[in-house]
Amino acid sequence: MPKIRLFFKENFFQNKPLILDNERFHYLKNVMRKNKNDKILIFNEKEEWSGKLQLEVKKVIPENLIKKSEVIPDIWLCFALIKSKNINYLIEKVTEIGLKKIIPIETSYSEKYVPNYQRLEKVCIEAVEQSESLYVPKIEKKKKIFELLKNWDQERVIIFCDEDRNGKNILELPIKGGKKIAIFIGPVGGWSPHDRKALENLNFFNVTLGNNVLKVDTACIVSLSSIRNLL
Repeated sequence: MPKIRLFFKENFFQNKPLILDNERFHYLKNVMRKNKNDKILIFNEKEEWSGKLQLEVKKVIPENLIKKSEVIPDIWLCFALIKSKNINYLIEKVTEIGLKKIIPIETSYSEKYVPNYQRLEKVCIEAVEQSESLYVPKIEKKKKIFELLKNWDQERVIIFCDEDRNGKNILELPIKGGKKIAIFIGPVGGWSPHDRKALENLNFFNVTLGNNVLKVDTACIVSLSSIRNLL
């Protein structure tokens, strides 16, 4: 049987019931065919517990603490907004890898729509449930690149992924653990001269992800995986 993990925002206390909403109740009873007193795993961003189901009253009872939250590197992913049909896949995969924050950005050549943030948060939660992690990354509202970089925290290192491939290979960056990182991924049409002006007065690493030009979602996965391996 597959391992069932459900995310809750509430704090857990032994034997204090948590309420199952209608969607979770349907999933447990009708999809997974769970019964009264069956065991599942429940977690929030701090810890994971075993839980006993009380489906007759739509509740789960926290029983035993299993593990505490792990340390997630302080990485932000700032990516140029892509077509809505592809964004769920991007969010799912970077969440599985692990990061602190996801920020869609509007650039000269990016898509211009307003994402469905409620749906994206749900995708994040489902990815964390599946990947056996605990931390659900925060998804910020879309920002224009100049707005995002205004009053930028100088302690957060910018990794600027450049499709021109003139920078240092991302795997050769002199970055160690403990750093605050922000990865910037441009749109399908690349970074415009106007976009690049947003970084004029900032320190950043101009990097390449290799010899091939990657799609935005692929570039996000490759860059995040590379930085995670360096830290």
